[in-house]
Amino acid sequence: MIGLSGQATLVRALPGEYLERLILSNRILDDDIQLMGVVREPMGLAIVTKQPTIVGSAATREEMIAYFEARRFSHLPGYCAGYRGSLSFYRDLDDIAVFDAHPANFLKDRAGVLFAIDAIVVRVEGDLEQIIDKLR
Repeated sequence: MIGLSGQATLVRALPGEYLERLILSNRILDDDIQLMGVVREPMGLAIVTKQPTIVGSAATREEMIAYFEARRFSHLPGYCAGYRGSLSFYRDLDDIAVFDAHPANFLKDRAGVLFAIDAIVVRVEGDLEQIIDKLR
């Protein structure tokens, strides 16, 4: 997940890494991603998942920051991985980072509840740990 510039960047996850990200998303962001199975596609094997449909509007940057602060995450200003301008967060309590937080990945329902759709949740270790330590 670390690019040549030292900046976190999105890379294709190995199947085990991808599944760990899904488990973390369920646990950390209260998501409900379910593993349906594995299918053979022309390009190779594919993991099939599903999650509930969320109807809502895009969350603002301020709403996303408040969402994460309520979960004891710190915003990493100016640091993004994924969609250009997306937000990044880190929680030292359990060394978890969340990347690719932007309005298309966080929806607010009619009651004002925020739901994560496709944020990237990872354990902070190795090179990423050193980079985040410099940011804090």
